[in-house]
Amino acid sequence: MPPETSKGLSIDPALLQRLSDIELRSRFLVRGLFNSRHRTSDFGSSTEFIEHREYRWGDELRNIDWRIFGRADRFYVKVHEMEADMRLHLIVDTSDSMRVAPAPGRLGKLNLACVIAGALAHMVIWQRDSVGLHAVGERIGASFPPRQGDMHLSQIMRCLGAPPGGGSGNLSLHLKDIAARAGSRAMVFIMTDALDDTAKLGEALRIMRQRFLDVTLLRIFDRRELDFPFDRMTEFRDPESGARTYAEPHLVRRSYLRALDEHRRLVAEACRKAEAGFMEIDDTSDLGELLSLHLISRLVNRGSGRC
Repeated sequence: MPPETSKGLSIDPALLQRLSDIELRSRFLVRGLFNSRHRTSDFGSSTEFIEHREYRWGDELRNIDWRIFGRADRFYVKVHEMEADMRLHLIVDTSDSMRVAPAPGRLGKLNLACVIAGALAHMVIWQRDSVGLHAVGERIGASFPPRQGDMHLSQIMRCLGAPPGGGSGNLSLHLKDIAARAGSRAMVFIMTDALDDTAKLGEALRIMRQRFLDVTLLRIFDRRELDFPFDRMTEFRDPESGARTYAEPHLVRRSYLRALDEHRRLVAEACRKAEAGFMEIDDTSDLGELLSLHLISRLVNRGSGRC
């Protein structure tokens, strides 16, 4: 794996191989094109209309919307509940707090987020399902709607190799925007350090759940944030506001760790109340083990609303 995301994205083949034997499924009922694999909440012929999509060879002519053809001179078909594939939206926080330089020999938080997103994208494409990507900093820097196929995967991987964004970030606001465009009953994985107002984050997660989105938040840490290993007068800088302060680490360590623990508790609680899956990862974690255990637990708890 490369030391910096800006130099391109490389994913350990062992990680991809480990995940290839696991099928990503929603914890809740989802639409399923491959009904033998993905359960759906509708049965019989009276399915719910969802959206339009361009006509593909083999589609039934009775599903063509002739009114749209008259306006656009192109064929579109009506997609119903039983016909929609499973869609995964990957949301990567690309704000400045994710771009802090890593410790020597470790991945930065943003690079770690991109590796996870890339591995999940590979996994979903292997399943013949659809995956999309949203790079979110101060603005939504890039947005790829869920699609299938190797060419689409290549676009996603190129974006993850040099993710646009930066700035102070406004994750909660952008989550609401993405939720409004994501439709309903899709899956969403959010890769972020979650250094947001927890009340606003919780509100955004609840809105996503109200739209029947199956959300998982993967909180990413630099191990130094968790251990606070500093032992001499140090300058601490907020990467997003630019505020700087000098402090003796032994004088502030206890209060810092206490505040961090409280913030971690509030983020976990926000996820629980929104029925969102939640996992913490840092730059020393075994990604293969953590991701595979999390994905397997989704299968075990499927339909229970637990992560």
